[in-house]
Formats: sequence, structure tokens, C-alpha cells
Amino acid sequence: MTNQSARNNILAKLKSQVAGADYDKLPKETGFEYPKLSREQQLEQFVGHLESNHAQVVKTSKAQIAEVVARELKSLGIDRLLYGKSGQYSEEIQALKGSVTLQEFDFVVESQAKQNLFDNTPAAITGAHSAIAATGTIVLWPTVEEPRTLSLVPPVHFVIVDAEQLYANFALLMNEQQWHNKMPTNVVLISGPSKTADIQQTLAYGAHGPEKLVVLLLVG
Repeated sequence: MTNQSARNNILAKLKSQVAGADYDKLPKETGFEYPKLSREQQLEQFVGHLESNHAQVVKTSKAQIAEVVARELKSLGIDRLLYGKSGQYSEEIQALKGSVTLQEFDFVVESQAKQNLFDNTPAAITGAHSAIAATGTIVLWPTVEEPRTLSLVPPVHFVIVDAEQLYANFALLMNEQQWHNKMPTNVVLISGPSKTADIQQTLAYGAHGPEKLVVLLLVG
């Protein structure tokens, strides 16, 4: 039997099974509406979802980024930080010089620096494109300056989220930003540190990405 014949047989069986079906008797779909929340409630919802997913959220300001990151790195016993030289908040991050060793991202995957990236880079920091309150999701829009490697490889990921870029839900975000016209080739959605329960149904963190997520939420 040829592939075409097999395909025709399968389609014929499917058509015979649905022949005479009364679709008017099927239950009608009902649209889902998100609850109307104030800006403060959306922020609370966003933080609540992240914290329930074991992310750490620190409310701060743009001027205090270096201070907060230095403090958190010290508490983790980390003295090295990978960042994008011309990234979204590179100027604020460079203020960390003297407190920690800053490492500019310049790795080529095929080079010997790959081993350094995976073995000697305990933490990295990136900016965020936007965020979603309804699900506690951070949207990363990777660029040449801040590729997705920064958010996927190091065990600790610091991400800076501007509260002004918080949207009530994903549909609203895509509609207002017109993703259908200018969606990039790669978007990363993060709702907490990497975790899996594939092995003996035991929840483990850091299996496929960072085991710790520290969110710097800019609210002032």
C-alpha cells in the first residue's frame, strides 16, 4: 500500500466516524476574562507568583542596582558576575567594579572559552523586556549584547524588571506590543528557577538552567 493510499484510508475512516454529527448540540465555548486589578494589585500578583515558584524578588530602584546586586552576591559567596557590555543596564552594572569581578560576555560557543562559561561563571545578570502579572512571568528579548546564554547557563541569574513594563496578561502584552508584526526569532519566558521532577518524581532545581533566580523589580 502506498503512502497516498494509506492516507486516503485514514481520512475516509475519520470522515465516516463524524458523519451525521450534530455540532449544534456541542457545548458552546465561553470566553475567559481576567479579573480587573489595579496597578498595585498587579504588582502584588506578579511578585506572589514568582515567590511561590521559589524566585527571590527584591524591590529597588535603578540607582540602587549595583548596591543590591553586590549585597546579594556577597550573601551567596559569589565574587564574579557575567554581563553584557552594551546591555540594557550595563552602566548601572559597571558601577559594581571594585566590589566584584565583572566579566564581559564575549564568548564564542566554538572556542575554548565555552569551558570557562560553563565551569567558571557562577552568576550572570540581564535586563528584561517586559513582564506578565497574571502568571508571574518575565519576558526576555535576547540580543547580541545580552544573548539567552546569560539567562540559561550560569547557576544564578539576576534579572532586572522595570515595573513600568508589567502587563496584566500575555494576550494584552502581545497585542499592545504588536508581536504579530515584530516578534523576534527568540523569546525567553521565565517564571522561576529551572526545575524538573523527571527523576523519580523528585523536584530538583537547576537541572536545565539556573537553580536560583533573583529578580530586581524597579519600582522607583
